[in-house]
Amino acid sequence: MRIKTSAAVGDFLELVWSRVHAPNKAVLGRAGMFLALGEGLPNGFKVADSQGIELAEETIVGDDLAPVVRAALNYRNGSTLDETAYKQAFRLYFEYGCHRLMQLWDEYNGDQIMFTSALIKTAKTGPELIQSKEGSAITPLAIVDHPVRIKLLDDVESWTINAAGGNCLTVISGKPGSGKSQLALDLLAQISRQGVRFLFFDLKGELEEDPSNPQQTQTRNNFLQITGAHYIRLISEGLPINPLFRGKSEAENAQIASEVASLVGAFAPQLGANQERAIRDAFESLERPDFQGLAAELEQRGEEGVALSILEKISKFNLFSNANRAQPIERWLSSSQVIDFKPLGNDNDTKVLAVAFILNCIMRQLNRALAVKEGVQPLQMVLFVDEAHLLLPKEGKSGLLGSLARQGRSWGFPVWLASQDADAFLTKGANATDFAELAECGIHFSPQTLSDNEQKKVLGQSLNKPLQKGEAVLRLSGKLYTGLARQIWRDDGDIEV
Repeated sequence: MRIKTSAAVGDFLELVWSRVHAPNKAVLGRAGMFLALGEGLPNGFKVADSQGIELAEETIVGDDLAPVVRAALNYRNGSTLDETAYKQAFRLYFEYGCHRLMQLWDEYNGDQIMFTSALIKTAKTGPELIQSKEGSAITPLAIVDHPVRIKLLDDVESWTINAAGGNCLTVISGKPGSGKSQLALDLLAQISRQGVRFLFFDLKGELEEDPSNPQQTQTRNNFLQITGAHYIRLISEGLPINPLFRGKSEAENAQIASEVASLVGAFAPQLGANQERAIRDAFESLERPDFQGLAAELEQRGEEGVALSILEKISKFNLFSNANRAQPIERWLSSSQVIDFKPLGNDNDTKVLAVAFILNCIMRQLNRALAVKEGVQPLQMVLFVDEAHLLLPKEGKSGLLGSLARQGRSWGFPVWLASQDADAFLTKGANATDFAELAECGIHFSPQTLSDNEQKKVLGQSLNKPLQKGEAVLRLSGKLYTGLARQIWRDDGDIEV
C-alpha cells in the first residue's frame, strides 16, 4: 500500500528528516504516526491535498509493526476496517501525526535538540491509548469514602482525617533538621497505604535524586515505592497539563481572564494595573489559551516588562504543556504526583505562580461537592504544599490557599501546609487567613522560636517545657499533645491495623 502526503507534509519531511538524523523521510513520519495513534484525531481533521511525496506503508511502519498499526487503527475506529477504510484511516493518522511534528518544529524554531526532546516528552503519556481530545469522556477521579487514619505522634491515638465535621487542614512547622520533612513524607505514605492520592508541591527539592547522599537516596526510593507517586523534576521534565482554559461563555471567559491576570499580579513583583489589563485582554483573545500563546500574544501587542517576563519564563522553561498536547487534569491526578521545583533555584516568583495556576485550575475544574456518607467526608486527593509561606496571603497576595483551606475539603481536596516557621501561618493583609487557628491539626517541631503571644495563637497556650530531639507539639481538634513524631526513615508509613 502506498499513500500520497499533502504538499505541506511532504515539504516538512524533505526539510527535516536529515536534520534530526532520521534514517529517511518515512521513519520521521513514523514518529508522527505513532504520536497521532496515541492522541487520536481531532474532530473534522482532513488531509489538505495530495500534492506531496509518495511513501509505502512498509517503509513507514516496517513489516514487524504493521500488525500493531492495523490493530491500533481498528481500535480507534471501534471496529475492523476493510482495506479501503484502512488506507483512508492510515493516511489520515499519518497526515495528522506529521502536522503535530510540524507544530513542535515551529514551536522550537527548528532547534533539532529541543524538537527531539519535546517529541520524547510528548510521547510519554503512558502505555494506554489516549482518547481523542475533542468529545472524549474523562473518567472522574477515584473517591475514597472509608475512614482514613494517620498517626502523628507515637503515643497519641490515630486521627481520622476525613471524619465529618472537620476540615482536615493540617499545618506542619519546624527548623531544618528538626524532622518536619520526614514526618510529612511519613504522613503521605500512611494515606497512600489507605488508597488516598496526593499532589506534593516540593518547593525545596526534598525528594531530588542525590547520589552523594545514600541515606536521602534510600528514603526517596522507599517513599516513591510505597506511594507509587510519579516524580517530576521541573525544567528537566515539564508537566503534562495546561492549567489555562477558555470559559464556556464570553462572560465566563472574561471572568477566567481576570483571575489569570490577578494571579500574575498577586505573585509577580511590581505588576501594575495596566499590565494586568493587558494580560486579561490577551487571554480573552486566545481560542485555546496556553502559556506559549499568552506570552506570544503579549509580545505581539508590544507589551514589555514584568507581565511578559514572568509568563515568558513559564513558557520557555516548558513548565506546562501547550494546549495541543496537554492531558486533562483529571487524568494527570489519577495517580499521586511529586513536583520538584528545586531546579528553579531562588526564582520564587515563578515557583509560586506555577503552584498557584495548578491550584486555581483544580478549584475551577474539580469543585464538585461530595456528600458526607455515614460520618465520612469522601477524599479525592490531599494537596500538600511545602515552603507554604511563599504562597500564604501576605502583602496583598492571592487568597488561594485560604479559599482552598475552607472549601477544598468539601470537594475531597484537603490542604496540608508545611513551613519552617510556625508564625508563617499567622497571616495578614487583605486576603488574610489565620491558618494556625483554622487548622484542625497543627504539629510543630520548633515552637521555642515563637514568642509567648505567638505560642498562644499557634498552640492555644504557652509551652513551658523544652522539646527533646525528634519531639513535636501536636494541636489536634483544640487539644495539645507532646511526644515523639513519626518519621519516614523509621516508620515507613506503616499504619495500625
